[in-house]
Amino acid sequence: MTRFDGKVAVVTGAAGDIGSRLCRALAAENAEVIGADVDEAAGARLTAEMHAAGTSFTFRHLDVADPRSVAAFARTVGRVDVLVNAAGVLSYAPLSETAVEEWDRVLDINVRGAFLVTKELTSALADGATVVNLSSSAAVRAGAGWSAYSASKAALVALTKVTAAELAPRCRVNAVCPGALDTRMPHRLLDGHPAKETILHGMAEASMLKRLGEADEVVPICLFLASEEAGLITGASIIADGGTTAW
Repeated sequence: MTRFDGKVAVVTGAAGDIGSRLCRALAAENAEVIGADVDEAAGARLTAEMHAAGTSFTFRHLDVADPRSVAAFARTVGRVDVLVNAAGVLSYAPLSETAVEEWDRVLDINVRGAFLVTKELTSALADGATVVNLSSSAAVRAGAGWSAYSASKAALVALTKVTAAELAPRCRVNAVCPGALDTRMPHRLLDGHPAKETILHGMAEASMLKRLGEADEVVPICLFLASEEAGLITGASIIADGGTTAW
């Protein structure tokens, strides 16, 4: 027996570094995994990999910021035991240079997306189900250039607390707040930026551990919160940032 035997898990942002690893990890513990993402090509590759490994995985297209897409997705899903809202985007620019359209894009995906998916799947959540939201330590630590991103992740922490209160005692809802990670997303965001290496080095140096985190270090925390081992934890935001916000 494993922690997720017979469980149905939905993971948004399944094409991302954390989302794809969560899909693999949940399936490895015998969950029936439904991965959703707007990137269909990446979804097809993940599907082929998961099926080759003999694990239970279904990929579905989902634009978390589009209410119609979310509603259509929800109609294809039956019982849900684990929901992980991992879909998200980064944005980096001074406040004065952040376009309204960019602000809206980040808030729509990072906050509205989790709101819409959780809202539409609430009736599908089984008794004892768990929801895990991927926030960020940027929700609690200010940094120049991260206005839209930090605001979105802080809002997601607040949404986590409210959702936990509303779904209790039937379901638990928590957030994971990683610090700076060495994943594809920050590298793509900063490609071409003249200070890319300086920015990444500064992120690492801000940590007590003097390094960036890895996606593989976030996944076990998500699995713990989604499992019965964390049965007393709800409405919490677990910070995993190498001590960056502790000093």
